[in-house]
Amino acid sequence: MSLFDEPSQKPPDPLRWICWLPLLSLFVIEVYVRNFDGWGAWTAAPILILPGLISLTILIPALIACVAEVRAGTMKPMTFLYTLAAGLPIVWLGVRRFFT
Repeated sequence: MSLFDEPSQKPPDPLRWICWLPLLSLFVIEVYVRNFDGWGAWTAAPILILPGLISLTILIPALIACVAEVRAGTMKPMTFLYTLAAGLPIVWLGVRRFFT
């Protein structure tokens, strides 16, 4: 086996683990904000920006990976699932903002 041979095991995909971070942070913050009423809910609203920022930070590279895989013709369904999971908090915050 030479130094330039490809490794037999592929390194783990980091998107696999970090894509769930925005959903987890959204869930924790929603549970925390649910306890407030009236003006307390308004003052806690800026905390909801955090899951959106985390989601956006993970979503942009995930979308780039999806587009690269589509162009290469090697689209993996799990990459799409991870991208969708990373983007759900942005969708939820939009629904919460405009419909509730």
